[in-house]
Amino acid sequence: MKKFLIRIFLALALSLAFYYAVDYLTVTNWSNQESLIVRVIESGPESLIPSEESEGGGEDSYATYERDTVIKILSGSRSGEVLSVRTVRLAASSLRVQDGQRYLLVWDIFEDGSVQYSIADSFRVPSVAGVVFAVCALLIALAGYRGFLALLGLGASIILLVFLMIPLMTLGYDPVKIALASVVVISAATTLCVIKHINYIFIAFLGSLGGAFGGFICGTLMVYLWELSGLAGEGAALLASTLPFLNMRGVLLASVLIGSIGAVLDVSVSVTASMSEFVDYDKDIPLDRLLSAGLNVGSEVLGSMINTLILAYMGSSLPMAILISSAGVELQGVLNDPYIAQEIVQSLAGTLGLLLTIPATAFFFVLQESFARLKEKNKND
Repeated sequence: MKKFLIRIFLALALSLAFYYAVDYLTVTNWSNQESLIVRVIESGPESLIPSEESEGGGEDSYATYERDTVIKILSGSRSGEVLSVRTVRLAASSLRVQDGQRYLLVWDIFEDGSVQYSIADSFRVPSVAGVVFAVCALLIALAGYRGFLALLGLGASIILLVFLMIPLMTLGYDPVKIALASVVVISAATTLCVIKHINYIFIAFLGSLGGAFGGFICGTLMVYLWELSGLAGEGAALLASTLPFLNMRGVLLASVLIGSIGAVLDVSVSVTASMSEFVDYDKDIPLDRLLSAGLNVGSEVLGSMINTLILAYMGSSLPMAILISSAGVELQGVLNDPYIAQEIVQSLAGTLGLLLTIPATAFFFVLQESFARLKEKNKND
């Protein structure tokens, strides 16, 4: 218990030190020429300035609030300078300025030389970095070396997606081919870092690929049978207008693959780890009993993983679901909506991928175990 508490304390202490380090480096090296990091020292009362569009008597969504604000500049060449400026914000903005807090200050210079200042957003970089570091540190503190390896696999996956897959897609490469290659690399990196028994790494790798590709094939069939273009939603429409050469249907299929691989890997690793424990406990366990045990473990894991997968998709699309519900759309209209259909494709493809992962992983494990026993028998003979 004492060692456990010491590890927790060290993890939190390191997280706090990391927070202050990121805070110092970010503020002193802030390179955004269109904004400054400032601290609000004192802010006066707000006054409402109606817009020209408010004459009709309706809701004035373009109205602004103005207030006199005393700020201290924290970044750039003017660091340490205290200014009294008049800041504006849209009435629809949810940002509420509080004295003593740090924000991003932006400005517009008009033709007559006047300057209009606005507090654009909170300054949250150190807090975000500190919390992420704290979670990682606690994982290592609680799980030790295995936790470090899990983070290593996660880091490799994020680097692959952010710095390779997405840039290649923006250059016009086929999203489906890039996603398929990424899934292979992610599966390999994760199984290498997570699976304890080196002899069973390839089994978890094959099982995850079997489930992911099986779910992808089912998702592809649904996309083409339902004639989905991948353009549903404001984000997709904006992307298509920004990068007109991009295959949006391919992006949708790529999202099906990437969205399901995490859950598929969880199931594959769980089944592999459980079956390896059975073999370690009983070297001569009958192969049919081993297969049955693997399938049973997989079915137990499946219930929670499907729940996790569906709820994850539901959570990500919750604003749109609330919007559709508030509009009073009938059930048939909801099911026919392309945005909802895309979410259904991703959910069902991920679910089918999980269903296929269990028998695929169990089958590959039993197949390898049977070859290993046959090899051992021939060696003894």
